[in-house]
Amino acid sequence: MFKIRCPAKLNTYLNVLKTRDDGYHEISSNLQLINLFDEISFERSKEMNLICNEKDLENRNLIIDAINWFNLRYAKEQAFNINLQKNIPSQSGLGGGSSNAAYTLIFLCIINNVPIESLDLDAISMEIGADVPFFINSKSCNISGIGEKIGKNVSSNDNYLLISPDIKIKTLKIFSSPSLQPLNRIDRQTNDLLIPLLSVSKEFKKIFLELEKIVEDSEKRFKLSGSGSSVFIINPSDEEKLIFKQKKYDNFRIFNVKGLKYYDFVSDWGVAKW
Repeated sequence: MFKIRCPAKLNTYLNVLKTRDDGYHEISSNLQLINLFDEISFERSKEMNLICNEKDLENRNLIIDAINWFNLRYAKEQAFNINLQKNIPSQSGLGGGSSNAAYTLIFLCIINNVPIESLDLDAISMEIGADVPFFINSKSCNISGIGEKIGKNVSSNDNYLLISPDIKIKTLKIFSSPSLQPLNRIDRQTNDLLIPLLSVSKEFKKIFLELEKIVEDSEKRFKLSGSGSSVFIINPSDEEKLIFKQKKYDNFRIFNVKGLKYYDFVSDWGVAKW
């Protein structure tokens, strides 16, 4: 058996610059790795099987897509019994699925003696997921294009109060919203998907308004990650952390996390190898 961990990410800003002729959106963003991890174990098998603590992820999962992509690209026939422990909320703007796919591809490269650098990031971004190349790069950095273009390494070791509502957001729905107006400019304080999300999801809007009542100066304090639904506060005060610690909330989860400059896949391999 082989075990790996896959980190989540935050978008410290996200600007939608334009809509391409193929329907994809050109973006500019900074992706910050954080110390919130999913855990995956692999065991060789004759057939592909995936078990997850979130049952709805067992039938459709980017881990399987990544294995199938690798097998086709490198003419391999390999299957695994896979156990996925989801700790990163799914469809929440934290990149959990993309991270799972990316570190699965890295794992496959290593056990098959394939150079990680040989992976076709452009093809991966189009065929598996736009955020997957970022996680393969394994460093906090700026990204552009549809997410596949890796830019300057930019990171912080800031602390984050992460609030993840129990709402699953469809990214395509947010990018298709009439409220999204691409602007050809860079604003590192803004996530351009917040207004479309508020217009598309009544559930998110209700929770966001609730959060605004809890935290002072919330308009400046809360930032949206990806297309949501997770929001976060950078370097929360002790008072802000205490507010969320004192009361149990039924409609969202709270995480206190820290930024990672990079994630060293090899040194963090799990307790067991083949």
